[in-house]
Amino acid sequence: MAEVVVFESAVKDYGSKRIGPVTLRVGRSEVMGLVGPNGSGKTTTIRLMLGLIRPSSGLVLVNGYPPHSRRVEALSGVGYSPELPNLPTFFTPRELLRLVGGELGVDPSKDGVDEVLERVGLLAYSDTKIGKLSKGMVQRLSIAQALMGNPQTLVLDEPLIGVDPLGADHLRKMLADFASKGGSVILSSHQLPEVEGLCTSVTAFRRGGVMFSGRVSELVGRVLGELTVRVEAIGLERNVIDKIRTLDGVLEVEENPKGLRVRVKADRELRPIIARTLIEEGCELREIGYLNNTLEELYRRVVGGDASGEG
Repeated sequence: MAEVVVFESAVKDYGSKRIGPVTLRVGRSEVMGLVGPNGSGKTTTIRLMLGLIRPSSGLVLVNGYPPHSRRVEALSGVGYSPELPNLPTFFTPRELLRLVGGELGVDPSKDGVDEVLERVGLLAYSDTKIGKLSKGMVQRLSIAQALMGNPQTLVLDEPLIGVDPLGADHLRKMLADFASKGGSVILSSHQLPEVEGLCTSVTAFRRGGVMFSGRVSELVGRVLGELTVRVEAIGLERNVIDKIRTLDGVLEVEENPKGLRVRVKADRELRPIIARTLIEEGCELREIGYLNNTLEELYRRVVGGDASGEG
């Protein structure tokens, strides 16, 4: 898999504080989540990625180039949305995106502004002054400007902050579609359920360093060992429960008034298999999911909830 972003033992020494060493790799079609307490290094990592600051030591490459010294080559095809976008309130979304497209050298007759606004769910507000948009809409507009020019990589800092549930669902589907077509996404977030639902890999920071980095499924299996799947269903006869018990990876099945709690090995994804088995046996499946958010549990286990630090 081609690597879009490479950090190799990258360190940023601020004098009073040291971030790193950071080692991570992001490939094509990968959605990487950066998680950690405030001050753990997420923002510094993004700044290094965008060439806004220079590493004190180590290597940072984007598209094969160091972004602090070869900015044009490194950041060509990279779109960025900051955590707290400060967009001109007197523009409309359409006007803003046309301005961004012009700065990127996009042909005005083929700028795709309406298409981008539709992708983030703002086409109906294309001619509304930005000052009249809600905070969540402004956040979506910030992502829209990052999409201008058809980037291959998106760097998003807290992309879902302030976005309502319907808007968040729209953006999740958009980002999943972006990745499915070969795009790469690096996003920073405090919302671990969102990260788990969207990201294929995760890098977790603590006290300025990387605690772990890799595929979510691999990390969950390595650190947690086992998980509990909560099942709510109608028609759970004895033969159905016995069949669930025999599935490869199932450790224990506990019955309760609403359904089942199924303890499973964490190194494999058994929810679709359990769901399919229930449906094939004629059960009415009401709900299936992990008893606890797996990434939250993983983070709690490894990072320990430390919230010290600055920036």
